[in-house]
Amino acid sequence: MQYDYIVIGSGSGGAAAAGRLSEDGKTSVLLLEAGGKDRHPFIHIPVLFPHLLTNPKTTWLRKSEPVPGLNGREMFFPSGKVLGGSSSINGMLYIRGQAQDYDDWRDAGNDGWGWDDVLPLYKKMEDHQHGANESHGVGGPIAVSNTLPSNESSNKFLEAAIATGIPRIDDLNTGDQHGIATVQGTIRNGRRASAAQGYLKPARNRTNLTIQTGANVSRIVLDGTRVTGVEYLDNGGTAHTVQAGREVILSASAIGSPQILLQSGIGDSAELKDVGIEPTHHLPGVGKNLHDHAFVHLQPRLKAAYPTLNQMLNNKPRMGFELLRYGITRTGAFGLTSTEICGFLDSTGAGGRPDIQINYRPFSFDYSSQGGFVFHPFPGGTASICFTRPKSRGDVRLVAQNSGDGGTRLAIQPNYLDRDEDVQGMLRGVKILRRILNTQPFADYLEGEHGPAAQAQTDEEIIQHIRNSAATIYHPVGTCKMGNDEMSVVDDHLRVRGLSGLRIADASIMPVVTSGNTNAPAMMVGEKCADMIHRERNR
Repeated sequence: MQYDYIVIGSGSGGAAAAGRLSEDGKTSVLLLEAGGKDRHPFIHIPVLFPHLLTNPKTTWLRKSEPVPGLNGREMFFPSGKVLGGSSSINGMLYIRGQAQDYDDWRDAGNDGWGWDDVLPLYKKMEDHQHGANESHGVGGPIAVSNTLPSNESSNKFLEAAIATGIPRIDDLNTGDQHGIATVQGTIRNGRRASAAQGYLKPARNRTNLTIQTGANVSRIVLDGTRVTGVEYLDNGGTAHTVQAGREVILSASAIGSPQILLQSGIGDSAELKDVGIEPTHHLPGVGKNLHDHAFVHLQPRLKAAYPTLNQMLNNKPRMGFELLRYGITRTGAFGLTSTEICGFLDSTGAGGRPDIQINYRPFSFDYSSQGGFVFHPFPGGTASICFTRPKSRGDVRLVAQNSGDGGTRLAIQPNYLDRDEDVQGMLRGVKILRRILNTQPFADYLEGEHGPAAQAQTDEEIIQHIRNSAATIYHPVGTCKMGNDEMSVVDDHLRVRGLSGLRIADASIMPVVTSGNTNAPAMMVGEKCADMIHRERNR
């Protein structure tokens, strides 16, 4: 079979690209997704997202290599394996990032990627609850709504943060994030608004769009330097080859996209030969520049008089009542984002560009051995920080199987906290969180800190706590970075350097991670990919 375009991966970027490319009703598009359809009920009920993170039916259950900066811990590294990709399993926060993030991309030589260039794409993809203005749009495929706090502890955290001097702002998505606010989320009428629901569901009856689930891409097919198609295995293990008349668009995530390129012989030739893969195109930057937002949290235990969502999540009758309420009205705790309060600030106190993100959730938990959440039986919250401008860099690579059978396996080394700047930023963030928690009115609710963080008081103790407990906040980027140096993988039109007929459209192309959650930026990348293709075809 031949299609005009083959899109690999139906996540945030891939769904956007496939949806837009097939809008004309004529251009034939094949969308390949390794996972299944987004039918699991927990996908659509926002508060139940933690249960998806460890479910093999919806999620790639990967782990990293031991990370030196985390005292040798392996990091759980999930990503979506279902229609909609990670937009179907994430915490639904809608955060674009700072205007400077995109202006930095542009100033590094990526024309057309500055804030003023990407803002129209963000507005185009939105259907914002509060209507159109200079920052937001309506009528687009992705519903965006403001979250009102479900629990009084969220309000008190917000008030305490303001009392410490953090400015209250109304909108985190204008390009200037400095301040604290209630969050915006990809939710409509109490249900998740994923990329699958926004871009693919309205397109399901298009005869020119074919969506193939259970299609695990093994390699990209080349004829010299021209990409001609894709090979994939179905769920039964049968191999299929499909041809692309125009282009292949790789959107398999910051982990999956470099993996597919490397399996296709596209990467550093010497490294590929070392693991028995015949190189087809030397591109040394594939898999390099991996970076991610790590976060660490403090868990305030609240006085018994101030219940949080823990009391609902651990009480089956009450949970049943809330579920019934949600089923009838689409309101209540079941229809909320993972985080209710979010802020960005310069942790140095100089009033410059924000470098940390603060989140507050009105529930507290421990991680299970599988990486999921186990909610505490007492009233508690989770106040977390991440350093939004990490300098540490890792990689994604193929290594020889330990079994010695000649095969390869994927190795993920995020290299968290390799650079002291990251450690010091996290340290400053923890101190800021503590100041908020001990400021009225939140302090009036506080019984004390829970967990090992409570024992970490000196700088060295806090740093060791960070190394022992920091975790991914699920924002890996950069492994197929956009740019014009020798370690860049794509140019500013998302075309893979040195090849024709292949683009990449997902978070892997980000030269530097945006300041905040990456779902919205990844969808924007898919929108921009389709927009550039349309413009080139219409010249």
